[in-house]
Amino acid sequence: MKYFLRVLVVLVVAIGVVVGVYHYTSGNSGADNAPSANLTTVTKAPATEKNSNKVLLAELKDDGFSLYKTNNGVLLVHGDNEATFENWSSMIDVEAPQMYYANFDSDDDKELIIRAVSGVDDTSKQYIYDLYVLNIVKGSDGKEAYQVTLASRSTWSNILDEDITEEISQLKSCKKTIQLAMIAGQKTIAYDKTTGIATNGYAGYARAIQKENGEYCTIDKWSKGIGNYYINSKNHICIKIGVNIEYKDTDEVQEAGYIYFELSLDKNGSFYVTERSMVFEANDKYKVSDPRDVAEKPWSYTENNQSAGSQSDKIIDWISYSPEFDSSITTQTLSYAAQTNDIKNAEKVKITDSYLEITSKSGYEFAQGNIDNGSYSVIINEGKDNEFDIAYTASIRAAGNKQILKITFDKSYPKSEIKTVKINFGSK
Repeated sequence: MKYFLRVLVVLVVAIGVVVGVYHYTSGNSGADNAPSANLTTVTKAPATEKNSNKVLLAELKDDGFSLYKTNNGVLLVHGDNEATFENWSSMIDVEAPQMYYANFDSDDDKELIIRAVSGVDDTSKQYIYDLYVLNIVKGSDGKEAYQVTLASRSTWSNILDEDITEEISQLKSCKKTIQLAMIAGQKTIAYDKTTGIATNGYAGYARAIQKENGEYCTIDKWSKGIGNYYINSKNHICIKIGVNIEYKDTDEVQEAGYIYFELSLDKNGSFYVTERSMVFEANDKYKVSDPRDVAEKPWSYTENNQSAGSQSDKIIDWISYSPEFDSSITTQTLSYAAQTNDIKNAEKVKITDSYLEITSKSGYEFAQGNIDNGSYSVIINEGKDNEFDIAYTASIRAAGNKQILKITFDKSYPKSEIKTVKINFGSK
């Protein structure tokens, strides 16, 4: 049996959080999931070495680190140095740990980070991960010893539960839009009385789920899901925490998105939230445009259809059409004769900052059933990062021998935010 180096191991479990550095901005998202380009993160599946009780868990060959599971705990080997940790996760070998070696704090020295399974979530049955941050120090004999700082589930949950006020609501001006507002230092979140938009702290947005008739459900309560640590491409320690919403109108639980933030280490080895790093990001299917970015003045664009309508059917029940929208043009006349859907039976299409109207040709009617079951949408910027369905409500009204389909938007849009438009009626 080899003689193991006796080391000084300082395990920091009670995490000190520095309050007063919490500032929120959507400009520095912690949602960068890419692994660091300048880190060696080679990991191997557990493998028992011949004639030994050591099981290799992970290694960084370029930096000389190897991590093993032994009968006595976890063994870290670095060159000629060996250190055994007896109180690390008993599940550390169910999945190969990830190892990172870089400068993660405010000094000029590199730290070793080991990300390992620590448990299983009771609800989702997914793995829960802890981070072990190892500062390399010199022992009295000149050999390496380690100070260990643990980032566990309680680290991020204590930050959110004790130092951050978080509230979820639906906007008064648009039930479609869910707002997650956060503020630090036990302060009170303030809201605009008319719109319900938070006026201080940080706010992020998602889309509420809909009933079968297209109406938006009403929030009942929300909860935080699993929090997963990872290292991003900038060598920052990040945490991603699921946000789950329950509604009064349905049993469906919405996985709306994630709270992200970065963690920094102070000189005492305590974690705190990195300044300007906390954000909420909706999952792709629930993304909405920021309701605070609105048009400064009204605008409109109109297309007039110069072709005659089809006489085979007087009901307009299927539209899939992309107007030739141009922000520099206010009105133009086109022919819809070549269109293969019911837009050819429209007299004109009008798009404004806050609604869209399609006027039928004389004698044509829009299918009310599409309104009743929510079968309509207005998609802007299709295929781009800022693609959104901006439709909120729809109605049909008579105009003499014609009808007007009106689809209101979830906010008033600046013309500059809209590059393309696609109108769907009879489908989403």
